[in-house]
Amino acid sequence: KERLQRLRNFDDASKNALAYLATCVSREDGRACKDTAHDARKLKILSAHVRDHLDGKVPRQNDVATLARWDDEDAREREDVPVGKFWYDLTHSTDKERLQRLSVFDDASKNALEYLATCEPRKSKPRGRRAK
Repeated sequence: KERLQRLRNFDDASKNALAYLATCVSREDGRACKDTAHDARKLKILSAHVRDHLDGKVPRQNDVATLARWDDEDAREREDVPVGKFWYDLTHSTDKERLQRLSVFDDASKNALEYLATCEPRKSKPRGRRAK
């Protein structure tokens, strides 16, 4: 704890690095660090997609879209981005701290979460013989 305290007081870069690392949490299976900054970027992209292309309705669980920058900041546009799965996993996760970390990560993430919370879900596609 003393070492962390010294790092916090060392310089701004160390302070910012520690603050960033505090937004990450290890997955239970130990494979990788779940990166809040990565989730925040996806959340902002999803929010813009819902506003601009889905008439203010959040995607269904199996919905996909063509989006740029989904995988990383420099990624090109790609098809079949699982936006519905991302939103479903985010909102139905047992990890409520994930949403909390996003809500305090930055103002844009907070605003995106607030906007998406006001949106209604897209209607399911009708199924069966009489569906049109």
